Amino acid sequence: MRQGFQQKNIVIIGAGFAGILCAQRLEKRTARLKNISITLIDKNPYFTMRTEIHAAATGRGKPEGITYDLAETFADSPNVSFFQDEVTSIDFENKVVKGGVNDYTYDYLVIAAGSQPNFFGIESAKENALPFWTYDDAIALKKHINECFKKAADLSNEEEIKKLLTFCVVGAGLTGVELAGELAEYIPMLCTKYKLPQGYTKVLCIDAAPRCIPNLTNKLSTTCSSILTELGVELQMNAKVQDVKPDALVYEQLGKTVEVPSCTVVWSAGITSEDITLEAAKTLDSRNNRIVNLETLQSSDPNVFVIGDNMYYVAKGKEHPVPQMVENTEQSSVLAADNIADLITGHKAKRAYKPAMHGCMISLGAKKGIAYAGIENLFMIQLPSIPAQLAKRAINCVFLIPVFGLGQALPIIKHEFLATRDVEN
Repeated sequence: MRQGFQQKNIVIIGAGFAGILCAQRLEKRTARLKNISITLIDKNPYFTMRTEIHAAATGRGKPEGITYDLAETFADSPNVSFFQDEVTSIDFENKVVKGGVNDYTYDYLVIAAGSQPNFFGIESAKENALPFWTYDDAIALKKHINECFKKAADLSNEEEIKKLLTFCVVGAGLTGVELAGELAEYIPMLCTKYKLPQGYTKVLCIDAAPRCIPNLTNKLSTTCSSILTELGVELQMNAKVQDVKPDALVYEQLGKTVEVPSCTVVWSAGITSEDITLEAAKTLDSRNNRIVNLETLQSSDPNVFVIGDNMYYVAKGKEHPVPQMVENTEQSSVLAADNIADLITGHKAKRAYKPAMHGCMISLGAKKGIAYAGIENLFMIQLPSIPAQLAKRAINCVFLIPVFGLGQALPIIKHEFLATRDVEN
């Protein structure tokens, strides 16, 4: 350590994949230095494997398979302090992060606050739809679905029963189609449990786009639609939501207004940045509610780095910003940590972000899925349905084990390969 080396405080907002990996990488890169403090802040005491919340909502897997205690994760990390707190504002001039519990001074700040549902200005959707983004959302949805079946079992009016047993998923992106596939498998089991005819039930997946998961190739999108249809999901594309009532979903499709009687509208139509990122975007250079990055992943404020879902970075030779996906999250967190470590040790932040995407894997129910994998701009292969499902489960484990260690990640391995669907709770 150099003489006169002063205390350096690094504050990371958000303990999703991006924040956790950044903290771990920083700890590793600065292990030989003294007077280094890494503060990780999140409003929740646990990390959630968001790519698996559809399973939690439909009785497949247990909480310990998709949530991880953050204090335990960093219990053996002397230079990393985790604080459960909700960040309310950032004073960029004085380098202070203000929370509901504490204030945190920083020399370098990492914004990795993640995302929240985007209701696109439809107030009735915000009021009456069930959001689907967090673990709590998943558990609330599971409880709601079971309550619908309980109520339906006590009724004799067919129209009221059908209204209770019609489940609308708004959004045919990654989250929406995964949830729709799980619901299509879950609902027949609930029909058996509550002794209700399956013919009374319906699962709809609705989107304004012309096809599901439009960022996939036409071939993969068609495959996804075919699998969902086989599972019993009714797809309604080119359908723009107009209103969400307590007992109905209203959308416009091909110039016609359609009203679907339903007591369950699940909102997975898109995401936007968390409130603290939206607030920071008023000060820092931003675009589309995300903060613009330099190739070093610094923002317009050189002491503030932005990673994961919150970053707006267009790589060289690309037309669109990096996707809000786990692979970008992991890659950006490592590079930001390396550049901060270089700055701390008196070097320039000179490492340039060169994201490399290797595909996408989507589960459609417990047994089927779609996937493409390979090396970007060289080759990509499409996996058959069952191998695609297995590949996604394996990749989930690959992502988690380096982050939490084999011991703490064992529940996700059990969840991915051994969990069965539970309709009793």
